[in-house]
Amino acid sequence: MGSPSNFTDEHYIPTAITQGFPPRVTITDSNFINGQRLRATRFVTMPFADATGMEQLNNNVYVVQQATADEFDLYDIYGQPIDGLNYTAFISTGLAQFTLTGPDLDIQNPAPEPPE
Repeated sequence: MGSPSNFTDEHYIPTAITQGFPPRVTITDSNFINGQRLRATRFVTMPFADATGMEQLNNNVYVVQQATADEFDLYDIYGQPIDGLNYTAFISTGLAQFTLTGPDLDIQNPAPEPPE
């Protein structure tokens, strides 16, 4: 049975993100397609050992646009490009990740027991 959270358990680790309008994300062989939704998580500034930069992306849902096999641009759910010009620079993969989200996905419930 699927989880009502609409998130998969597959995570994608970015190797580069530009400070652009919109930000351009590189994830080798991700093969995302235009219109897919991603949630950004675990972007942090401190502690320095785990710092990733781009913490402004954290805990938001984005729509993939201008997708290639390895890169895509970030848009909001209303079809507008994200303005990442003043975001902190992406410095490291650290813990940062994107997770596919949406009602049409094969969902895995990460909880050991389904909610009552």
